[in-house]
Amino acid sequence: MQNNGSYFLDELQHVLASDDMIKGRLLVDGFAALDGKWQNQALTELSRSDTDTAVSLLASLASGKEYAVPSLVIRSFLLKSSLDKPAHLLHLLKDGGDFSKRILVEIVGEMELKKAVPILLNTLDKSRDLELLRAILTALGAIGSPESISTISDYLYSGNRELVVAAIQALSNIDRPESVQCLSERMGTDSDLDLLILDGFAELQDQLALDALSDALRSPYAHIRNHARSRLTAIGAKAIPTLTANLSDPDPDFQVLSLNTLGFIGDDSAVRAIRNLLHDEPKNANVRFAAYEALGMMPLEKGAYVLADGLTDTEDHVRIATAKAIERNCTDILIAGIRNMVQTGGSEAERVVSAFLNVEAYKVVLLVVDLAKFQDLAVDFLIARAHPDLRHQFEKLFRERGYPELANRLGQGETTEETKQLVYAVDDSRMILSIYKNVLFEIGVEPQLFEFPASAIEQVKKKKPDLIFTDLNMPNISGVELTRNIRALYSKEDLPIIMVTTQSENPDFDEAYEVGVNQILTKPFTAEDLRAAIDQLV
Repeated sequence: MQNNGSYFLDELQHVLASDDMIKGRLLVDGFAALDGKWQNQALTELSRSDTDTAVSLLASLASGKEYAVPSLVIRSFLLKSSLDKPAHLLHLLKDGGDFSKRILVEIVGEMELKKAVPILLNTLDKSRDLELLRAILTALGAIGSPESISTISDYLYSGNRELVVAAIQALSNIDRPESVQCLSERMGTDSDLDLLILDGFAELQDQLALDALSDALRSPYAHIRNHARSRLTAIGAKAIPTLTANLSDPDPDFQVLSLNTLGFIGDDSAVRAIRNLLHDEPKNANVRFAAYEALGMMPLEKGAYVLADGLTDTEDHVRIATAKAIERNCTDILIAGIRNMVQTGGSEAERVVSAFLNVEAYKVVLLVVDLAKFQDLAVDFLIARAHPDLRHQFEKLFRERGYPELANRLGQGETTEETKQLVYAVDDSRMILSIYKNVLFEIGVEPQLFEFPASAIEQVKKKKPDLIFTDLNMPNISGVELTRNIRALYSKEDLPIIMVTTQSENPDFDEAYEVGVNQILTKPFTAEDLRAAIDQLV
């Protein structure tokens, strides 16, 4: 081995001295027979040489088979040699044939060598080697030169999916308006690619990318809206200025999704913008609901007074969202106002009391439970309209907190057992689910609630309900996807599905009907809406 190593090193020095590429490539075949010591010496000799041949041989070894020296070590020798002698690297990349060209492309990408861009673009135009094309697209993205955007964007519509993915990833690394625009225009035909593009925007996180992610909330496709919302939520406070700017947009669907995202982020820097939105009294009840729901996810501190108006809203959903927000941000001033509203009596007092009971606002309830008027209204609602589970919860609470007479009054309202229609309700909003629970019970059906669509699908396999209500915009599994899964088990006639959404008419509706949704209702819904839909289909 000693003689073999000495002979190989002597031959290598001769090859490098004469810059003989052909003999060098023949010599490389003997590299594998050397032990680690001689391989390291040979690599050191190559890295010291100021020739095209040295760089070419290092590239060949770095892209070849396994040797005693780890491939990462060989690659580090190649990178060092290329950094020291970039002219050789460029020359080989341009005129060195296809020999080891892929590894050379990867190296110029790692080096972010801008002088290589014209050569890469020319090679991209001429080569038909898939692996080389992918490597070039990746390298161009790493270099980030604007002049490559147009050529890369052509591959967004390649017939080869691997090249499309490489082009998306490359453009995601080039922080320019043109690249963001090209990616945005590519969306809408392939859900997996759409999500990959949104992930690219989320990685960039500059204003252009944030604007593109925000604009994706307008998409007519649920999977794009939901993924954009999840990525903006993960970005957090940095996305808030973009999202709050959306609240001045006239599109209520866009406002609702922006408010949802602000709520998930939960940063109080958004409070002022939401408060201003409510001050303008939006006509769309879904916007008002989303605004109060978002405020309920934020610490309001001194701004809690903004919640008072929501208790007098004409829509039950909005009052319930307000009640939940007040439960989290309860202040003495708000409690004083609530007590006054309850003592005044009338239909407004009934609506206020039922809202706090619906959302299980124990803290607020215990601050007004001493009022005789509240007790009467609470008993009327919990016995006549609420689900038995809710009544039992408050019966237990009142008994534990020193109101045995009130608890006894609730205990007298036992529900007679009878066979009821079984209805599943699927929604990622716990507040909406609590509304479903009581409204469905009020109209005489037995509700079963699911926050996660996957759980609903599994339960359908175990026990078929009479009907399913599902939201459209849900993370991971949308209402359309849930329906598609259930239709593999039951037909439209065997198991009706009603989609309930805040969205206006859009392509998702067409797809929903295509996959087997029986009917679409828009939020906010009333007990009468649900009863009429059930009677029509069951």
